[in-house]
Amino acid sequence: MSHFLDGPDEPGPRRAQRAKERRGSRRAGVILALVTVIVLVALVGGGWYAAGVLGLRAPDYSTSTTAGPPVAVKIPSGATLKEMGQILADKDVVKSEAAFVKAAKANSKASGIQSGDYRLSTHLPASQAVDAMLDPKNRAAKQITLREGLSLAKQLDSIAEQSALPRQQFADLAKDPASVGAPAYAKTLEGYLFPDTYQLGDTTTAKQILVAMVDEYKQAAGQVGLEQAATALHHTPAEVVAVASVVEAEARTPADRPKVARVIYNRLDRGMPLQMDSTVKYLTGLDGKVTTTDKERAQDSPYNTYLHPGLPPTPIDAPGKASLEAAAHPADGQWLYFVTVNLETGETKFATTLAQHNQYVTEFQSWCTANKSKGLC
Repeated sequence: MSHFLDGPDEPGPRRAQRAKERRGSRRAGVILALVTVIVLVALVGGGWYAAGVLGLRAPDYSTSTTAGPPVAVKIPSGATLKEMGQILADKDVVKSEAAFVKAAKANSKASGIQSGDYRLSTHLPASQAVDAMLDPKNRAAKQITLREGLSLAKQLDSIAEQSALPRQQFADLAKDPASVGAPAYAKTLEGYLFPDTYQLGDTTTAKQILVAMVDEYKQAAGQVGLEQAATALHHTPAEVVAVASVVEAEARTPADRPKVARVIYNRLDRGMPLQMDSTVKYLTGLDGKVTTTDKERAQDSPYNTYLHPGLPPTPIDAPGKASLEAAAHPADGQWLYFVTVNLETGETKFATTLAQHNQYVTEFQSWCTANKSKGLC
């Protein structure tokens, strides 16, 4: 026997009314569920939108943030955007790796970001960091520094070493000075690769390096008015550069440069041999002591100004701007001789007569005797 717990049967009209109420309740439930889903979708979507706008998904520095001090950043070869972003985030260039990746993907030029060394400001919005990495001026390029007074051979050695390019490339270019823009009066690059510091890019060629150095020479020569001065001095521009190279090698202090230049011109005007040890040292390729030996001075070469009158055939080194200035605008004076009497202080004495000069030479020799252990003489 079955037990029904619904109670006694109800009249027909009542049952119909209750069925209608149940159908209405179900429709209301469905509508409520749909509304709930719509609201949830809106909330979730709005939350994601807000997260994107507010940077919650990818923390990023605001464009109103003041950039911080620059830091060195190294991007290894083959690094992915994600790896780049992490490196930048670790250096505090960007606030997060994700922000950088997003900004890079939004920038059509980002594929041009190269590996290598950069110097970038910290606290940058990711989009600005991408732009900064695309700007060549933010690349921490290699440098070449040449000091004054190096011969061409030593310059090429140094340039090749610092640039990591084959020395032969530079040597081949040096055979044709015009190919790297040397002035018409330069028959060699000796003396025309200007001593300075040069920035290199990843793809800088040997020719571009030498062109830049010659351009710097031409700029310096123009600034001192070298060609006009040569005319006034009754010499060619090449001869003035040769004088400047001897000044570079012989002068011990800045104040002495114009005076050494005047001694050279005075001796040339009188037909006297220059008798400069620096020209003999160029011939022998020796560095170190400032003096030369009898054997060295006996070598027959146009660069030996003890044996041959006039200037050496070419400059003997690369003079700096101060020596170019001195050669173009020598001091006024009748000096014919000079000698450095103290190799530590650079004190140099100038003379108009041989007798006076010999007194100064004796003073120099006395200094050398007293300082023999220093090995400078």
